Amino acid sequence: MSQKKESLGEKDPSVFPEIKKIIENITKEYGEGTITTLGKSKLKEQKILSTGSLLLDQAIGTGGYVCGKIVEIFGLESSGKSTLALHANGLNIKYVQNIGVDKENLMILYPNSAVKTFEMIRDLIREGVDLIVVDSVSNLSPQVDDLEKYKIGSHALLMSHGLRILKNELTNKDTIIIFINQIRNKISTGFYGGNPETTTGGMALRFDSDLRIKLKRTSKIEKNDKLIGIEVEALIKKSKIGEPEKTANLEIIFSRGIQKEREIIDLATELNIIQKSGT
Repeated sequence: MSQKKESLGEKDPSVFPEIKKIIENITKEYGEGTITTLGKSKLKEQKILSTGSLLLDQAIGTGGYVCGKIVEIFGLESSGKSTLALHANGLNIKYVQNIGVDKENLMILYPNSAVKTFEMIRDLIREGVDLIVVDSVSNLSPQVDDLEKYKIGSHALLMSHGLRILKNELTNKDTIIIFINQIRNKISTGFYGGNPETTTGGMALRFDSDLRIKLKRTSKIEKNDKLIGIEVEALIKKSKIGEPEKTANLEIIFSRGIQKEREIIDLATELNIIQKSGT
């Protein structure tokens, strides 16, 4: 004799009677599995992937990038965007090896349009790829054979549609998508002025990103009058996973990438594990 299936929260005293009633009504109307409580849900514990910088991991507040999220890293030219994202396109093999990237298992894709790019990303998410880096948003051009057919705003519309698809695909997935973007000047800031800087691709990416990191080159690092690296300020411009407006100051050496040794000393000093002394 078959037993009656126990409804959600039926014998759980921690669930309020009002909540039980709502769950029963919604389930009756829309079917099993359409509603649950957070305590009974199948949501997975969020996995974290380090950014490669201990200071930035700390500033983000979660210890790194949260899996299943969209990240935008943006800034002016030569501000360390691609190094932070460990990008491959345009990066020489020696540098890739020096910063610890497994070149044998790093896949490089060359789609010929924005539509193909989003289709490939969708397929990679379904394949369970851990990290996808798009370098850069400005290169996601619509596939238009005749320039006369290109319309102002086509780029933004494609980004909006593509991101909507990717957000749905990322549900309960562990893939992280990083979009590299560039800052450009607005055509007009209007009568009242305002910030003249903006990013390419319209507003969709800035709204759909779970984390936005703005990189700003602050100074040069020189040795024997030779430029060997840069200092970069990373500002958490937006965060759905932690606190925004926090900063991390990074050192990037061209031959080795982010300097973790210096970051370890800085963190140890901040936590009073070691003390700096001098004359």
